[in-house]
Amino acid sequence: MRAPRVQCPDCERPVALMPTRRTGYGVIHDHKRERHSLVLCSGSMRQLPLTDATLWQDALPGLPGQTDQDAPPTLF
Repeated sequence: MRAPRVQCPDCERPVALMPTRRTGYGVIHDHKRERHSLVLCSGSMRQLPLTDATLWQDALPGLPGQTDQDAPPTLF
């Protein structure tokens, strides 16, 4: 499984886009600007189109349910 990643419009870090019910869009995963901060980035939970995705995160090898490594990539 691959998860799309996009650059946060506020802090410009690469973060994951989580699937939504709206076709062609994803929600930016909650993240912090600073590692030890208790405050979330203001770009968290913002909807962005999947066409803005710049990176794709590969699944870890050896996870259950992976039968064919040559399977075509999917959005989610």
